[in-house]
Amino acid sequence: MKDVRKSAWLLLLLLSFGQVRADEGMWPVSRLSSPLMQKMGGIGLQLPAEKIYSETDPSLKDAVMVFDNAGTAEFVSAKGLIFTNHHCGRGRVQQVSTDAHNYLRDGYWATAQTEEIPIKGLTVRTLQKIVDVTDQATNLLKTKGIRKVSAELERQYNDTVKGLQASLDGYSDGTYFISVYQVFKDVRLVGVPPESIGNFGGETDNFEWPRHSGDFSIFRVYANANNLPADYSKNNKPYQPKAFLPISLAGVHDHDFAMTLGFPFMTQRHITSFELQEELDKNRATAIAKGRYIDALGKEMDKDERIRLIYSDKNFSAGNVYKFSLGTYKQVNLSPVMESKRQDEAAYMAWVNADTARIKKYGNCLAVLEKNFALEKEPKFAHTLVSGALFNDASLFGIRSRGLVEALEHNNQNEVEREKVSLGKWYANFSKEYDSRTDQAVLCQMIKLLKNNLKKEYLPDFYTIIDTKYNGDIDKYVDDLYAKSIFSTPAGIEKFIKKPTLKIKQDPLYVYGVSVYNKLIDLKQAFSDYEAVIRSTKKVYNEGVREMEKDRLTYPDANFSMRLTYGTVAGANPRDGIYYKSQSTLKGVIEKEDSSNYEFVVSPKLKELYLKKEYGRYGENDEMNIDFLTSTDITGGNSGSPVVNGKGEMTGVAFDGNWESLAGSMVYEPDKNRSVNVDIRYALFVIDKYAHSSYVLNELTIR
Repeated sequence: MKDVRKSAWLLLLLLSFGQVRADEGMWPVSRLSSPLMQKMGGIGLQLPAEKIYSETDPSLKDAVMVFDNAGTAEFVSAKGLIFTNHHCGRGRVQQVSTDAHNYLRDGYWATAQTEEIPIKGLTVRTLQKIVDVTDQATNLLKTKGIRKVSAELERQYNDTVKGLQASLDGYSDGTYFISVYQVFKDVRLVGVPPESIGNFGGETDNFEWPRHSGDFSIFRVYANANNLPADYSKNNKPYQPKAFLPISLAGVHDHDFAMTLGFPFMTQRHITSFELQEELDKNRATAIAKGRYIDALGKEMDKDERIRLIYSDKNFSAGNVYKFSLGTYKQVNLSPVMESKRQDEAAYMAWVNADTARIKKYGNCLAVLEKNFALEKEPKFAHTLVSGALFNDASLFGIRSRGLVEALEHNNQNEVEREKVSLGKWYANFSKEYDSRTDQAVLCQMIKLLKNNLKKEYLPDFYTIIDTKYNGDIDKYVDDLYAKSIFSTPAGIEKFIKKPTLKIKQDPLYVYGVSVYNKLIDLKQAFSDYEAVIRSTKKVYNEGVREMEKDRLTYPDANFSMRLTYGTVAGANPRDGIYYKSQSTLKGVIEKEDSSNYEFVVSPKLKELYLKKEYGRYGENDEMNIDFLTSTDITGGNSGSPVVNGKGEMTGVAFDGNWESLAGSMVYEPDKNRSVNVDIRYALFVIDKYAHSSYVLNELTIR
């Protein structure tokens, strides 16, 4: 009886280990199994697998691309027109904005191709094919490092003439695939709504529900006469994609099938409880640093509209990181994921202990992992906090100048000239989004933050200068940094670049930056040995997990390769006493209006359209829907992903998750996790009724 009970208990644990729920999963598009397709078909998908991914015939994968190496976009016309998020494009819109033409604040709408604005440095990557190279990669990795293996395998698929660029992707299930992309370098701004529409609610509403943001922007991809990637040229033509998405005006309703394709960043669904705790510590450190940063920067932005413009993208990025890190920390602690991980590990050990060979191979993995995660805990937390607080504008002067200083020290004139050019190019771009006084105010707060949160041994050496020379007065130290440094003025740094000397080694901001850099290196070295043991042990542990789960329908962690997620349009019951309806409307914009708060300013023109209910064919039941929720399993990188219905028609653009989904990189909770999407009808309403852009509208295929 004892053995029977043990077997039954083990079976119960194994059945719960790694189990995939109905809507959970970021599935590689080239591996859509029959069971997965049947699941999706059961809730409304009408497309076969080859209409989603095909290397020979047009498919949905041909309409979706990596946008600016950080998000997702999709073709919506035969002439290379693409939709993505407002927040994905905001940095590029800021890049071409000026005080006189503030496109972030006011919006922009081209009326002809000659008015489309070229964006220097902006690229998109369209996926051509995915090749399984597991056997090759595994064999090569026995004798070579991952960088050399990647270069060797990628070289076989790169093609500069066709603009093809390969990427080796390692998956958490032990497989390796080459993703081959076509990289387009001529991408131009076509249209963007004003920030009062595209980012309505700002950081206050970020990761919240209900949302009322028209988070979309429009660009166009250009190619040469042969429809191949090319550098910007006036002679380039709109790219003709292999496939583009038609747009549905049918709207979305509860229980409708919804699917997204995109490029989610890293997830960590298959980590141990020890790794999970480390991630919580990292998110706590990041939230501490970024919270203080956005508070200090926000005070400066409120004083000057010019500062608000040039720091807009940095503030948005920092605010997004802060809220994401804080939300992840809180939501993981509220979820059952830690206990679930421990149960998974108990199931793993029960499986290991049932076989002598498995005991020998896998028996001590968890104990070794636990020990080494404990040993690296303090220095790793310190590294995250120092990096988050100090590895920013002020430290970059010293860090960026190190190469030039080393060339001067070695009296290598050729290298000096190269470093002068490199530093000059960096500063030319950097200075467009930099203000010395603002930086000074922010840095003062960040230095105080670390002083109060870290042991002395983890602080950079410049704190010794503060204690000895300034008697602990951080304000006085920071005042002197900027008063006495050549880097505090454009003329000073330009003079140094033109005629550099080793006197720069005594410059206060140079000394400060090098101090930050050296401490980050020291902290990294303090836990690098533990990381090496963890990596080798985790590799063996994962082999055991895969052996145990070999017959299960599971998905590998996201790794910025193309993934499919599916679910339905659905509200949520995330916390006690709270229920989320699945859709928001323009009425909510009016309810949130606050003319004294730039995040909630409502355009008079938009308000007039609301009062007159001039919604055209985009409204439904006398309402103008704005955003909607789906149970699709997405994370960072999916921003800009198309939401499509069962027929493959576009119904929305994914742009956010709700607060309760912020732990989504580590756990998916089906009753809580929701994707937030712009209703495509609201985007069309803004394009048509607000912007009167028939130029864009007439190019779309609207059903």
